[in-house]
Formats: sequence, C-alpha cells, structure tokens
Amino acid sequence: MQDLKGKTIRGGLARLLALGTGFLLRLGSLIVLARLLDPKDFGLLGMVTAFTGVLGLFRDFGLSSAAVQRVTVTEDQMSTLFWINIFLGALLGLVVLGMAPAIAAFYHEPRLLGVTAVLASGFLFNAAGIQHSALLQRQMRFTALAMISVVSSIVGVVTGIPLPRSDRRAARSGRKPS
Repeated sequence: MQDLKGKTIRGGLARLLALGTGFLLRLGSLIVLARLLDPKDFGLLGMVTAFTGVLGLFRDFGLSSAAVQRVTVTEDQMSTLFWINIFLGALLGLVVLGMAPAIAAFYHEPRLLGVTAVLASGFLFNAAGIQHSALLQRQMRFTALAMISVVSSIVGVVTGIPLPRSDRRAARSGRKPS
C-alpha cells in the first residue's frame, strides 16, 4: 500500500509538471509562430482545427479506458485493441480528408486543402500511440507518460518553429518554399 501511495504522489506531481510544461511550450510556440507567420497564414490552422477538434473527441471511442480498467488484459486483447484503434484513426483521418474540399469551400480558401490533409494524418499517428499509453497507465507509469508528453511537445516546437522561417527565406530569395 505504501508503494501505491508513493507511485500515486510521484505520478501526480509528474503529471502536474508535464501539464504546466506543455502549457508553457504551447503558449510560447504560439507567440513565436504568431510573430513569424502572416496573420492570414496563422489563421489557416485555426480554421481547420474548428472541424478536426470535434472529431478528436472520438479518437479512441473509449477503448483505452476499457484497457486500463479491465481486471486482466491479455496480449491478444491489447493487440486487437491496437489494430482497432489504427483502423478508427485511419477512418477518422479519411473522414477529415474527405471533408477537406468542404472546409476549403466553406472558408473560400483553397490553401486549406493541404492544411486539412496534413492534420488528417495526425489521427493515424495518434491512434498508433493510444494503446501504448493505456498500457503505461495500467502499469501506473505516470512519470513515463509525463516525460513522453513533454518530449513530444518539445519535438513539436523544435520542428514547427523553424519551418515558417525557411518559407520566409525562400520568399525573400524569390524561390518557392519547400
């Protein structure tokens, strides 16, 4: 029981620190991106996330909670849940991809087709990690989950912020951005 109490306290503190760090990273990256991007370009992502955010609520259909709360879960069951999540992630990604022309038409902005396609791929990537996160939760490895959250936020910020700068350099030199 003492070990459970210690794991819970450590996990809670790690989760709290991860949430705070994630918030500060997102806030900082939004501030930097708002300065680097033109306001019109910055708004493109917001236009698409208004639609994808709703579908994000259905990203695992509660399957990860079932895996965490069940008394025993076999390897076969975890494998089956993983592949179901992959299927659902691909399905949601295809739904978003199918919505791309409607979203672009709704906002009268053809550039939203590409933005929507990129965000649609996120559903598949997210689906690939859902059961792994559930397994870590089940094992009460909250510190590991917190570290994964922080590292993924850092990787996102470190890769996301230089991209608009390379587009600006390309625009100044007169060539198309890559």
